[in-house]
Amino acid sequence: MSISGISGGGYGYGYSSSINNLLQLSSLKSTASYSAISAVNRVSSTNKNTSAYASVTSFLKDYQSELTGLEAAAAKLQTSVSGNVFTELEAGSTDEAVATAQRSWRLEAGLDVDLEVHAVAQSQRNVSVANLATDQAEEDMEFEIAGPGGNQTISISSTNANGTKKTYKQMYQEAAKAVNANSKTGVKASVEGENGKVSLVLTGKNTGEANSFSVYGKTGAAAGLEYIDRAASDASYTVTQNGYSQSYTSDTNKVSIAYGRVDVELKKEGSTNIYSGVDTDRITDAVQDLVDSYNSVTNLLEANSGRGRGTAAHLTSFQRGMAHEKTLAALGITTNKAGDLVLDKEKLTEALEKDYDFVVDTLGGQFGLAEKAAEKADRALSDSVQRIVSNDLGGNTSSSSGSGGSAGSAASAGNAYTQFANFVSGGAYNLANYYAVGMLLNTMA
Repeated sequence: MSISGISGGGYGYGYSSSINNLLQLSSLKSTASYSAISAVNRVSSTNKNTSAYASVTSFLKDYQSELTGLEAAAAKLQTSVSGNVFTELEAGSTDEAVATAQRSWRLEAGLDVDLEVHAVAQSQRNVSVANLATDQAEEDMEFEIAGPGGNQTISISSTNANGTKKTYKQMYQEAAKAVNANSKTGVKASVEGENGKVSLVLTGKNTGEANSFSVYGKTGAAAGLEYIDRAASDASYTVTQNGYSQSYTSDTNKVSIAYGRVDVELKKEGSTNIYSGVDTDRITDAVQDLVDSYNSVTNLLEANSGRGRGTAAHLTSFQRGMAHEKTLAALGITTNKAGDLVLDKEKLTEALEKDYDFVVDTLGGQFGLAEKAAEKADRALSDSVQRIVSNDLGGNTSSSSGSGGSAGSAASAGNAYTQFANFVSGGAYNLANYYAVGMLLNTMA
């Protein structure tokens, strides 16, 4: 990378000092005398190039941000980079109506587990008789709930403070509010209605036989609430892996299989297969990120191509694209009228299902789309500031002929600065040789 190039690490802007020095040298052309290049102050405080400095540094900041973003997007798809989207396996279920599966921690390829759900875990449910919501209640409520977390007494009068009778809906709502105010019993209440009639419903907060509850006492207006409409029950299921079957019970429908590597949620009775594989949505999202980032870089270069030879050259490179249009089309990538790349995720998903290895190799293999995009970004980031914004810097990047006096000295100084920067960009050996030759010439003089 050039000594005054832009770092691709994204942790600072290596161009700031270089651009400040170059613009300072440019301002010296209009100075009455110039004898030597000394340490320079920040351009914004020493000359009239404040707006030019701000414009160039703003562009270079965007230039670095967009290109490092492209490198990051490409890395997700490069098979040579650890943690790419093709190596992260996810768990899946062939019948998600029976059970869903999610990776708990790192999976191995080839997971193949048959799951038979015999029963799902359920919570207890008690329901009162249904009464017309607007009818007046005839009896009070005075009952107790004995839940897994403790007991609670519910006492609701059928008469208002002014002596009028309460409706069934009003009484049920007051009872539900009282039940829900106590979070320790493990029971919640609600009022359910249909065709003008309402019922008071008590439900266990958790599934499993251990979370059952009892209702006893004078239910009154909520008659029937003491009877179980649905009993609390445990889940029952069988797991078959590597030819070995084992049956289990659980008080919850969220269980773990494959030695804790997969979290499964049981949905209903039935059979399904739990397997490991790549997440196609994750792949298509990564390709979308690459396409969006590539478009963003190209648009930035196009809007600023007049800033310098380097910017124009990199624009030409990016406009050539990442691959032949037929190759891109096979992956669902086309070009719109504006020249931007467009991804059809459905077509890419079809390509993954049809020939997965081809898609992986074309996207992330050696010489694949991601690698080519990363190489373009790296070349652009490694270019020198002098080339990227050569037109903004004016005389600092090319020799000035026909200039005399102090102005000519300033231009020569600018060229000397540029030549020296280009020379030492070769590394420490070039710099050492520069001084060694200088010492030799001084000895011969």
